[in-house]
Order: sequence, then C-alpha cells, then structure tokens
Amino acid sequence: MITLYDFAWKLGQGVCWNPHVKQLRYCLNYKGLEYNTIWIEYPDVKDTIIHIGAKPTGFKLQPNGEPWYTLPAIVDDSTDVALAGSAAIVEYLDKTYSSTPQLIPKGTHALQAAFRDAFYPKLAEYYPFLVPITETMLNPPSAAFFRAKYEDIFGKKLEDVLPKGEERVVVWNKWKETIGGVDAWMKKEDMWIMGDKVSFADFILASFILSAKTLFGADSQEYKEVLEMHDGRWGRLAKNVERYN
Repeated sequence: MITLYDFAWKLGQGVCWNPHVKQLRYCLNYKGLEYNTIWIEYPDVKDTIIHIGAKPTGFKLQPNGEPWYTLPAIVDDSTDVALAGSAAIVEYLDKTYSSTPQLIPKGTHALQAAFRDAFYPKLAEYYPFLVPITETMLNPPSAAFFRAKYEDIFGKKLEDVLPKGEERVVVWNKWKETIGGVDAWMKKEDMWIMGDKVSFADFILASFILSAKTLFGADSQEYKEVLEMHDGRWGRLAKNVERYN
C-alpha cells in the first residue's frame, strides 16, 4: 500500500487543497493505485520527511544552502521506498508500476520537464490571491508557520499581499492574460496538453487552475471566471479531470 502525506486544514480530512499534492492525487487515481493518506501540519513536514527516510526536495539558496522539505511525499510499503516531490514520485510510479497508464509517456521526458519550467512562472500573478486565502483556512499551527514563511517571501504582511479594489481587477486580468499563454500552446480541439493523451502535465495544470474551486469556492465569481475564460478551455479541463478526483 502507498501512503500519501498531505497538508491538513480546517475543512478536515478528506479534502486536498494544496495544488502540489492535488496533482499527485490525480496521478495516483489515473493509474488506479490504492493509497491511504496521512494529514500533517506545516511545522511537522520536515521532521516527517526525515523520519520516513525521503530525501529533501531541494536546497534553499539562502542563507546557507540548507535542505528544503515539502509535500507531497509517499512511502510505498511494497518496495520500502520513500520519496518527496511530485516529479520524482511520478517517475517512480511510472517505473515501478509500468503496467499502469504512463504519466510521462515514453520519449516525452524532456517535453514534460519543459512544460513545468514554462508553466510555473505563469502563476506569479495568481499567488497573491491564493496565498492569503490559504492562510485563513489552515489550522493554527500551520497558519502561523505559513504566515511567517510567505511574509518573508513577499516581504510584507499577508493582508497587504492580497490585491484590493482596482488593483485586484488589474492583477486578476493580468493573470488571466498570462495563463492565456498556456491556452495558446494548444489547438482549439485539444483535450489535453498532448492532444488526445493525458499526461502529468495536465494534472499539474488542473491542480493550479482548478484550485480556485477549493480556495475561492465552487460558487465564487473567481471560479466561474476560470471555467469560462479562453472559450471555456478550463471548464472543459475541470470536467475531464473529475474522474480522477
């Protein structure tokens, strides 16, 4: 059995809010692999990953190149393997469970990596909306940790990170324009990034685009706009990934 480590929050167990973990849930469900979930708070992430024996997901540039630990992480009891970081986990799942649908189809490793490098910078205008809302939904231990981390990253109070008034309209529209670049990569008739074949890239895209549903709410104006923008591209994406929730 695979154990998946996910972030806890106020809405309780059973609901995944974090896009990085959500994309891995899509992947596990797509491959039809059974797994259970352990929910942990932000301050416990580092000790948990060290305890299960997984390697750091990276190294901080400042102040001294110390290890960086984050989720998702898994432990696979059938192989006694522990890993952290969605990209490393996906490669492991494809190799270990090769009879299941491949998330990184043969010959597309470089293309999948190039997609990640090109896509993540397009979220810059989106984070000021997501981060402050996320902090309000976390349990107290995680909320304090999360606030300290992101106030250091943004260099300001979280209350000042969230765009307000006319600035909110401008920044939101800028993000819509930026994410339109991803729409432009695809042909109008394409269901998935690779055309008619689902892959890891689609679940990365869906986890962030559709995070508006979890964080803003299914009935929110923000989520409705996401579903409708770019001729309904992301509304179709939402429908297509429902089966993998």
